[in-house]
Amino acid sequence: MKRSQVEAARREIRAQLEQAGLTVAPELSIEAADFGLGRYAQEGLGLVVRVNEPEYCSKWLTLRPGQQCPRHYHKLKKETFFVLQGEVELEADGQKITLRPGEIFTLRPGVRHAFSSREGAVIEEVSTHDENSDSYFDNPAIVRDPIIEED
Repeated sequence: MKRSQVEAARREIRAQLEQAGLTVAPELSIEAADFGLGRYAQEGLGLVVRVNEPEYCSKWLTLRPGQQCPRHYHKLKKETFFVLQGEVELEADGQKITLRPGEIFTLRPGVRHAFSSREGAVIEEVSTHDENSDSYFDNPAIVRDPIIEED
C-alpha cells in the first residue's frame, strides 16, 4: 500500500473503533494490514495491539464491510475472539460460524481460519503471545509485514 492509503485506512480504523466506543491510546499504533496483496478493501484487516506480553496479548481487530482476513493458522498461538460490534463470518477448519456481538469463539493452535464481515465488525482478540512469524497463510503470495510505498 502507498503511504497515503495506509494513513487513510488508519483514520478509518480509528473512526470505526471510536464509533464502537473504543479509544485508541496515543502510544498505540494502528496497522492497516493488506498482507502485501494490494487489495485492502477485500483482503485486509485493521489491528491495534493493546498489549503483547510473553504470557498474553490483547488486540482490537476491525473489518470493513465486505473485507476478509485470509485463511491462515498459528502453530503456537491460541486466540479467543470477542465480537464487540457487527457480525463476523468465521470459517474454522471448514466449519462456518456466524458470531454476533457478545459472542465468543476460541481458536486453538493449528486450526485454519478465515473471517469476514458483510457490514463491518469490531473484534477483541485475547491470545497467548503473538508473533507475526507464527501466522501461516494458505496463499503463498501473502507477506505479513509488507513494505509501505512512499507516494
